[in-house]
Amino acid sequence: MSMATTHQSTSEELRSSPIARRVSFPIVFAVWTLFGLWSAQQTALLSLTSGAGVESWPRLLIVAFASAWFWALLTPALMWNTRRLRERFRSPLAGFAAHALTFLIVHLIDVVFYAFLREAAGSPTRPFRELLFSVASYNVLTYGVIVVVTMALDYRSALQDRLVRTAQVEAQLAIAQFHALSAQLHPHFLFNSLNAISALISKDSERAEDMLARLSELLRSAIDTAGTPEVRLVDEVEFVRRYLEIEQMRYGDRLSVRIDLNDDTLDSLVPGMLLQPIVENAVRHGVAPNPMPGGVHITAERLDSMLRIVVRDTGNGVGANGGITAANGVGLRTTRARLEKLYGPAHELVLAKAPGGWFEARVTLPFRREVETER
Repeated sequence: MSMATTHQSTSEELRSSPIARRVSFPIVFAVWTLFGLWSAQQTALLSLTSGAGVESWPRLLIVAFASAWFWALLTPALMWNTRRLRERFRSPLAGFAAHALTFLIVHLIDVVFYAFLREAAGSPTRPFRELLFSVASYNVLTYGVIVVVTMALDYRSALQDRLVRTAQVEAQLAIAQFHALSAQLHPHFLFNSLNAISALISKDSERAEDMLARLSELLRSAIDTAGTPEVRLVDEVEFVRRYLEIEQMRYGDRLSVRIDLNDDTLDSLVPGMLLQPIVENAVRHGVAPNPMPGGVHITAERLDSMLRIVVRDTGNGVGANGGITAANGVGLRTTRARLEKLYGPAHELVLAKAPGGWFEARVTLPFRREVETER
């Protein structure tokens, strides 16, 4: 990106930033009032240290506050003018010249007003020409502070707007990538399920037909939630339960299923089709290779601010009875990527041996309820 393009982008952000244009006049007025009080105190202190008598406090305060409030009225106009000059003049030299001209006009108006004010209040005053030069340094500093503060506020708000837009774009990209990864699971799941049904057609056509009907219901459920990044755990487990019913029709008494969910986890949110690839691997690698009966056990519990879901199978995690260690398969690999897109480092997917000859996959996620997302 060229420097001209970058400058144009920054200028457009500064012009469109709503935060920069919302300047609270009461705050400006309060700041200048405090400054007027401080100015009156400094004037009195200077008069005392120089040996001159201090003029009456009412007149001193009237002049100080009136001068301060005059600048309070000028401040919003000067802030508006600062933004206008920044938009109009791209050259720093031209911008400086425009500010210099603006300052001369403001300085002249201020000196005239101040001289009139002191004369009206009956306070001693200096000749106009002397006053014109004596307060020049003060007015230069005041004008410069207003310009710098205005630009700082504008750039700060523009930066905040840019960060918000960047975060929105990144979030949209992450969701898009999440949906792309989710889309990979559906054909993978469908292929494996149809493959299992085709294996049964020649052996038991009636059971294969029943499995096909259940698969149709399962796919309809998957399509209904395809556009939703997160679903309730109870709905996700119901989806997996239907899938396991199909697998039980295939393996019969060789596959037993047990699901234990704590009541306070039922309405927690999890990614759609989170458990199906994990459970599928548990069946394929933990139950299918063994001629003896096996099982799949699913549990869920809340651990403070986290939700832990555990899927256990009777595989040993190694070799032919590989349990759920098919970490390089499409299912688990895609599941890991989806978890990373949704939760970043705030999640964990661990594959490990469990006591009693079981093997397990532990998924740990931030605990969030559906009602919390609707607030």
